Amino acid sequence: MRDRLITGIILAVILIPVVSIEIFLELFQVLMSLFVLIASHEMIRMYESKKKFQLLPKIGIMLLALATFYSVGGVLGNIKHNPLQANGALSITIPIFTIVLLSFLVLFRDFNGEDVGKALTIINYVGLGAASIVILRFLGVRFIVYLLIITSSTDIFAYIFGMKYGKHKLAPHISPKKSWEGAIAGTIFATIIGSAFALYYGSVFYPGTWIGNFVNSGGEQTLLDNFSTLGENNPLWVQGLIIVPVTFFASIFAQIGDLVASRLKRTYNIKDFGTLLPGHGGLLDRFDSVLFVAMFLTAVFLLIYRLYPAIIV
Repeated sequence: MRDRLITGIILAVILIPVVSIEIFLELFQVLMSLFVLIASHEMIRMYESKKKFQLLPKIGIMLLALATFYSVGGVLGNIKHNPLQANGALSITIPIFTIVLLSFLVLFRDFNGEDVGKALTIINYVGLGAASIVILRFLGVRFIVYLLIITSSTDIFAYIFGMKYGKHKLAPHISPKKSWEGAIAGTIFATIIGSAFALYYGSVFYPGTWIGNFVNSGGEQTLLDNFSTLGENNPLWVQGLIIVPVTFFASIFAQIGDLVASRLKRTYNIKDFGTLLPGHGGLLDRFDSVLFVAMFLTAVFLLIYRLYPAIIV
């Protein structure tokens, strides 16, 4: 517990300014690039518990995950860059990446069809997940905070209520300690807290205060304000009809993401993905649910952005 707490504090000290301060935006993108490489290696290490990869396919998979991250996230870019408008390149990159990966079947003797599936899991899970985090950051710091509130609230309240009231196992074949009581409580509290943040963002982080100037320099009142006409032309209760369901399903995906990681580790008989973070394990052990929720939220906000873009005056 001591190592876990110390590691969490160190991560917070490093990540909070890097994620929230604009002058550190390029550093944030560099760190996310390193995240993709390390997380990809952690998953390869997991697969190698049953079958070793040759060095070149291993490097190739990591580079394809990184290339997916760049092509989807539209990085490296400045604060005015909008990756939601940069995805036209996917019609070019996806076929190329697919051809390269399938070519591994010919180029490397020990690389088979099962390995293609493993590689695709790494490329999509890590590459798309990390790109989704970057996209949310480009949309604004509030989107990243919203993401972290949902994942952390779900985790904390699911643990608290699961320990105290958990009687019915959620998925005993994957994670015997998780319960339906904890899962339901986690989703309820995450939905309340996350939705409240999204709908009353401007009231809590009001420009003119030091924290308001820090995280809400644009003066947005809600999560959708200055992002979509849904946040500019509609009263709060109408926005709530959008935000509350999105937050609810995001919390569910947070728990699914955690269970997916647990299922993978159980399948390959490993305790943690890595050892980089004392008390937590590897990067994927700490950010598994964050990747899942980031992909869901990016898909939702991409759809909202396409259908109801903000009116630029």
